[in-house]
Formats: sequence, C-alpha cells, structure tokens
Amino acid sequence: MRLIIILLVAIAILLAGTAAFVWFGIYNIAASEPHWGITHWLLGKVRERSIVAHSKGIAVLLSDNPERVDMGFRNYHAMCRLCHSAPGYPRTEISKGLYPSPPDLASDDVAKQLSDAELYWVIKNGIKMTGMQAFGSTHSKDELWGMVVFVKRLPNLKPEEYAAMVKTAGLQEEKDDDHHHGHK
Repeated sequence: MRLIIILLVAIAILLAGTAAFVWFGIYNIAASEPHWGITHWLLGKVRERSIVAHSKGIAVLLSDNPERVDMGFRNYHAMCRLCHSAPGYPRTEISKGLYPSPPDLASDDVAKQLSDAELYWVIKNGIKMTGMQAFGSTHSKDELWGMVVFVKRLPNLKPEEYAAMVKTAGLQEEKDDDHHHGHK
C-alpha cells in the first residue's frame, strides 16, 4: 500500500511539474531558437518512424514519362524551390527563416534517406510543425508522383540544366533572379 502511495505522489509531482513547465512558458518556441538536443532528437525520431509507418503499403507509381517529369518540375519550381532551393538558386528569405531548416533537395541526402513511397507520403501529407505543407488535397496522385520523380532526379541536375528547364517551360520571371540572389 505504501508503494502505491509513493507512486501516486511521484506521478502527481511529475504532472504538476509538467503543468508548470507548460503554464509558465519555460520552453522557448521561437523559430530563431534551436530545440534542445533531446527535443531535436525526439522530434526527429517521431518524424522518421511516423513516415516509415504511414508510407507502408503505398504502391509506387514512378515512370520516366516526360509529361510526368515536366509536371513534377513545374510543380517543384512553383511550390517547393522557395523552401528547398534548386540548382543555381540560393536559399530564399523564406527558407532561411524556417526552423527546422528545410532540407536541400538538390543534395543526395533526401533522395538516399527516403524511399519513393516515403517521399510521396511526405509530399502528400506534409509534416506538422516544420512548415512542410500537405499537397494531397490540392494535387492529383499523378502530380504528386511527378514531384517524387523530379525530386529523385534533382541531385543530378546542374544549375545550367535547371535554368534551361525554367526557360523552356516559360517560368522565368523578371524579378526571379533578383529575389533568389538576395537583391532587392
């Protein structure tokens, strides 16, 4: 009986401490302040395991269909590059202000870390508390797979190739160069 009372008191103290931690705003949620190491590790593990678990069973729909690649490129250029950059495009002010920092999709890291199904799941569903929005409600399955195909190809694109794709697609804006290179 005494052990039960001790456990209940310990639980009550833990709950009171947690409530005080939350109520008094001890944890700084500012995007300009990095997470504590333990918080960063825990959120990373939760994100990683959630993506793996929720992407199981997704039937991969990849192809080298030029139309799908072009659709993926157009969507990436319009929506993704502002946070994730692109070959020849430095990080934007939007990207620099996000925490956690969005991964550079032109590097091999994401292409190697995430399977095609996992990348599709992330693009479709987004990731809470990261700035990664969900595109599943605004884009078709084919458009989402087009973005997966393009993101997988992105690390192999040279800045000149990406610039040529922008020009060919007629996506170059007059203000585009100034905005991306930090000039105002």
